[in-house]
Amino acid sequence: MRLAKDSLSVELSTPLFGSKKVGFWLDPYLNIAFTIRSAGVDSYPTIDQLRIGNLPVPYPFAVWVAEKIITGMPNEKMLTLFALHDELTRAFGSLELSPQQAVLQFNVDREVLDHLSWDLQRVTVPPEVFAISKIYGATLRDYLSRLPKERRAVALSEILPPLAAVAAERSRTGSSPQKENTALLFALSDHLVHSSRSSVTSYSPEIRLRRRQDLAQHVINSASIAATAGVSLAEIISTGKEAFDARYRSGFSFSDLTANRVGIKLAQLAVESEASALEFQSRVQKIRSDADLIPLVSSNRDGLSQREFEASYDDRTSVEYRRRVDSIDKEVAALPLFSATTK
Repeated sequence: MRLAKDSLSVELSTPLFGSKKVGFWLDPYLNIAFTIRSAGVDSYPTIDQLRIGNLPVPYPFAVWVAEKIITGMPNEKMLTLFALHDELTRAFGSLELSPQQAVLQFNVDREVLDHLSWDLQRVTVPPEVFAISKIYGATLRDYLSRLPKERRAVALSEILPPLAAVAAERSRTGSSPQKENTALLFALSDHLVHSSRSSVTSYSPEIRLRRRQDLAQHVINSASIAATAGVSLAEIISTGKEAFDARYRSGFSFSDLTANRVGIKLAQLAVESEASALEFQSRVQKIRSDADLIPLVSSNRDGLSQREFEASYDDRTSVEYRRRVDSIDKEVAALPLFSATTK
């Protein structure tokens, strides 16, 4: 990437056939270059100088090709992409470019953030992982259906071990443990998202963590985003949600932040390497209570208004805030689930 006044030049290279060579030791790549130009405040940026290889491509033709590619996708992913486009379009604020930095501003509310986080998972999850996730979704529904009908809630610490056992068994028979773990987290996130929107049957018990459904959602949604789309994006989304809550809703919550940090740590263990993925499966099967999954962080303060938060911590770049987050990270890392070393 290269920054200039009012423009951002991007050059990228992607393998045409994934990691497969097509013969004669060839590993062909597709080179794409384009320039994004800022059109001022409240105006959408424009893309010009699009080039594929050495061939200049007119922008209207590129848009037409992109639409054809999207409409040729499986219906579920196509609809998700269109929904994501609509949400980003509505939320777009401005793009300011200079030789020193690029500043992209979105105007979002909590509902938009929730939709974005789920749509990003749906778009970024590989088709093979999406297919595997159906196995974990079916396993989860079967487990919940066998619980007594009068039972209104089940602990996340009860749900995870049997799912991890399935992942371990499938990994032993040759499946990729990283893909199995990603599919497990994605399936759980799918269930939690849809159950919170009341589309799951009424007798399905809530999945909770420390008796709170929202904490279970924070852990699993952050874990799934980190596993499918990366840790950085998971941190951006979780921070954005907490900032919105502090200003407009229930207030800033260190309990929620702790749950998000647990989710990200869980994803790192689940997918960082084959060795860590197998450790994830082994350790998660040993979870017996919520205390094995999330610390009861000392001196947690929840429901802080924006004014109260700023009085105590100034902002999220302050030394005081970073010290508080570091303390939470240490308590999370000290859990047996994360504290043992992996190769």
